Amino acid sequence: MWRKRRVFPWFVMFALGANTTTAPAATTATLPPWVCAHPDAIFVNGFQTAAAVTRLPSNGSGGATGSVSRSVSVPGYGTHTIHLRVPASYTPTQPMPMVLALHGQAGPGAANNAALSVRNTWSSIADANGFIVVVPVGTGASGGWIAPPPNPSDYSVMAAAISDVEAAYNIDQSRRIGWGFSAGGHVMHDIMLNDFGAPISIDTFAAYSVSAGVLEGFACSNPTTCNALVATAARRIPLDIHVGNGDPLATYAISDRNIFQANGWVVNTDLWFTLFVGGHNFAASQLGEIWTHLCPFQVLP
Repeated sequence: MWRKRRVFPWFVMFALGANTTTAPAATTATLPPWVCAHPDAIFVNGFQTAAAVTRLPSNGSGGATGSVSRSVSVPGYGTHTIHLRVPASYTPTQPMPMVLALHGQAGPGAANNAALSVRNTWSSIADANGFIVVVPVGTGASGGWIAPPPNPSDYSVMAAAISDVEAAYNIDQSRRIGWGFSAGGHVMHDIMLNDFGAPISIDTFAAYSVSAGVLEGFACSNPTTCNALVATAARRIPLDIHVGNGDPLATYAISDRNIFQANGWVVNTDLWFTLFVGGHNFAASQLGEIWTHLCPFQVLP
């Protein structure tokens, strides 16, 4: 079922429908610079009592390190695979940030390989900077994502993935970052700016990024509706946009940057825009830039 209130451009294929709820907004906070400079920041914090940092540990224990695959079950939606990268530096006594990473539309039967590719590309960044990457697998027939309504949907799988990882590992729940490539980026915008009763929303995340993902891909249908949507965002969530100068979506991404700026986001403060030389793709070097930009943020109730 398609959400009839939306009109989609050619580059989107999702299963959709209609339902709305409203929730109170959380608050974005900025961490001291030393937190991101030291992956073992909790150790540093012990010697810098004047710079106290609020953390929201999930207190999960156990869990293997390295490249890990797990299964999550969603009532009414079945059992699904998720892929993780857990740095060797992980210890249950230190809550780690989390990145939820969404692959692009992969093609029939190819979603799992796309998820593994995303996990593997993020791995070196996660290992070097001390965070856990969580990569669910889209269930759409074309290797993309099924969005609500109805619920449950792939958004339910994402929520189950976060809950599972936070039970198995000690995650700093104030430092969840969202990222998506292409269709996964379209979905990230939708999660942050629309609320259709899904079990995952803007308040789940401290910040987010899209690589080759755009507002008009899914969250809204044209510049006017996209501007209205951003204007009503629950909070000014920090955002990083990366897009290739040869990507057919580059013009849309530039428009997105302008829309966020017009609604109060400030470039190089809570909005980063990178037009790199390339096409419809992403690279580990860009993911490193994204982490550098978004690492300092946390979300507090």
